[in-house]
Amino acid sequence: MPMEIPAGSAGAGETLNPSSEKIVLYNRRTGVLEEESVAGRAWMDFFYGTAVGRRITALLLCRPWLSRLYGAWQQHPASRGRIVPFARQFGVALQEARIPTGGFASFNDFFIRHLQAGARPVAADPRALIAPADSRLQVFDLTADTRLQVKGSAVTVPALLGRPGLPQGFEGGCCLVFRLAPCDYHRFGFVDDGLQGPIHNVPGLLHSVNPLSLKHKPDVHCTNQRQWCFLEGRALGTMIQVEVGAMLVGSIVQHQPAGGPCRRGGEKGYFQFGGSTVILVLPPGRVVIDAAIRHHSAKGIETLVRYGERIGEAVLAQ
Repeated sequence: MPMEIPAGSAGAGETLNPSSEKIVLYNRRTGVLEEESVAGRAWMDFFYGTAVGRRITALLLCRPWLSRLYGAWQQHPASRGRIVPFARQFGVALQEARIPTGGFASFNDFFIRHLQAGARPVAADPRALIAPADSRLQVFDLTADTRLQVKGSAVTVPALLGRPGLPQGFEGGCCLVFRLAPCDYHRFGFVDDGLQGPIHNVPGLLHSVNPLSLKHKPDVHCTNQRQWCFLEGRALGTMIQVEVGAMLVGSIVQHQPAGGPCRRGGEKGYFQFGGSTVILVLPPGRVVIDAAIRHHSAKGIETLVRYGERIGEAVLAQ
């Protein structure tokens, strides 16, 4: 169970996570701050927190071939034994999952699980901006130099997309970073009805996207493998959605690599084994983000959100 931290423990303007080894999250359901339980914490501290570990990571662990090999192991029937201990340790609600007859075939089968109907209801109000994934959300404004401070990393949207310059129409908008932990439901969706453009693939390595690793590898989001596309939304206008792969993620699976129609709350794709990130870039003046999310984002604190739930509201065109 996550440890509760008094909500008043961070002073105005204080950023908890970058100055601490703890990962602090805001839970909107309970109204309190929690410390995140990190899968493989001891290994993370070694491979990103020591000189020897970082050398091993650079030479071996972040290589895509190793993630493919590890992903193949997670698809082997022998990996099934990890499911129950993992779910128990990280509080995965197995009762929400659609468990096949005979159980999950492998750990990866559990990792990319479907949920029972109604387990992730989509906010009914069509003006509500919804979360595209179960995740930890932090919001940033796109300033003149377009640099985003993500857990100590200096990320630019052009570098994220692997292209020069910020696409026209996004200056002054906002960027929503949804970080998925290994214990999360790893399917991600669309936030608006409309049209999805073709997927652009930007090759890269596969570092962890956990805040503990970002302290030592601050350009992770711009060096990891990522895929992105334009979305033409009915309510939100032109958006950019980016999926970032991470260490030991077997692959990013896109349902419409060539593009096609999209439906608000509909599934866009899924990540295979590992933690990952979804980033949504929105144009200016189209959304108002919930005040509590904004408040905690300004302090460097992510907010726990679920696929389909309200995180803000679309601004209706005049």
